[in-house]
Amino acid sequence: MPVNQQMADDPNKTQVIGRVANVLMAISRQGAGGARLKDIALDTGIARPSVHRMLGDLSAVGFVTQLADKRYALGPALFSLGLSAPNPIRDLARIRQLAQALADHCGDVVYVALRKFDGVHYLLRVEGNYPIRTHLVAVNDSKPFTASYSGLALLASLGESERRSAINRLALDAPRDWVEKHRRQLERQIRDKIAEVETLGYCAGKNIVMPGIAGMAAPIPSATRLPYMTVSISAVEDRLHTERVKELAPRLLKTARDMSAFID
Repeated sequence: MPVNQQMADDPNKTQVIGRVANVLMAISRQGAGGARLKDIALDTGIARPSVHRMLGDLSAVGFVTQLADKRYALGPALFSLGLSAPNPIRDLARIRQLAQALADHCGDVVYVALRKFDGVHYLLRVEGNYPIRTHLVAVNDSKPFTASYSGLALLASLGESERRSAINRLALDAPRDWVEKHRRQLERQIRDKIAEVETLGYCAGKNIVMPGIAGMAAPIPSATRLPYMTVSISAVEDRLHTERVKELAPRLLKTARDMSAFID
């Protein structure tokens, strides 16, 4: 009998796999800093003794590793496993068409970015017809989470410890003296942008990741529990005032939903 049929016929096996998957997802949400045993148990709703046993088994096969401070992080064996996984982006050409349609609508620069371990990687850049454009990011550039609106949109889906770590590092491409002068304000604004994504489905702002630059970004829904791609609009500061953000938000969110049809 095929393995998947055996699992379907045995709910206990399916339940165990689901619980293990939930443990791994709980760890992944906390990033490189790892997750405490009690937090994994709270996050998953699984009793601590059961979580502890599963962590021991996952550590034995390299899917989980225990750090010096006793927290648990994803193990190196998962990296090797991931290299064999199929590309979750099924039709990049169609995603490009949707991005261009958004750029034509708003007139500004539109990006599509993919989450990296500690930030975002830019897959696409398309431009509208507005003559003054932002040229901060090129295709194949990578940025820390706090250095772009795409990164802020993805931070909203991560655990509190990873958010806090990113904000404390405050890695920006802006001039250092500007960052230090406005550091507390920037930290507060970044937290506000994360909250916006949680309530509105997108974030928007200006003079946060770089003086004189405005942007808005939305996570692209995926079949996984966590989004790993974003679509964003970048413009000079005056282009994305409050009223225009409200006008563009429905189109941005619709583009994100439409793009989700072409990723897993």
